[in-house]
Amino acid sequence: MTSGLKGFAALKPAVISKVNVDVTKIHPFGAAHNGSRLTHFECPTGSIESVPGFEPAFKADITFGGDWFSMDADGEHGRVDFRGIARTEDGNEIDVRVFGIVKMGPEASKLFNLQPDMATVPFGWITAKAEYIVSDPKLKVLENSILVGNASAIVDANGVTIENRQSIVVATTAE
Repeated sequence: MTSGLKGFAALKPAVISKVNVDVTKIHPFGAAHNGSRLTHFECPTGSIESVPGFEPAFKADITFGGDWFSMDADGEHGRVDFRGIARTEDGNEIDVRVFGIVKMGPEASKLFNLQPDMATVPFGWITAKAEYIVSDPKLKVLENSILVGNASAIVDANGVTIENRQSIVVATTAE
């Protein structure tokens, strides 16, 4: 990090989301007019949970979701456009939207091109921002914050899970 720079935002760890991709329900759209390739991935289950120490603490289960994923024409980057609905343990709804950029290294390329030898994509290849709309007033802080994330795509015997560790952007002074 560069020392002496002032006025940059800080990050406060807040939420971990885990979205399960149903690899049996993939809907290729094909090429768009700009040359990018579009694919819809159904993501019907998962979880969203606050990290220890974040207030208000909450846990929610994803009840519906999908990723309208696009691959740039040059194949160098992918673009995540996830939209989903979650329900908290208290029965309140959360609308979640995640927009991300995937740098297509070897692991990411195999995964997002659904190669038979696909493997886990470690943290460091996928960055994202998340937006929330909440029905529970106590979770309004999510709606009133900018959240950025670092994600991993975990491939195991159960399928593919996208884990996104999100932090709230915190304003700082320039002093």
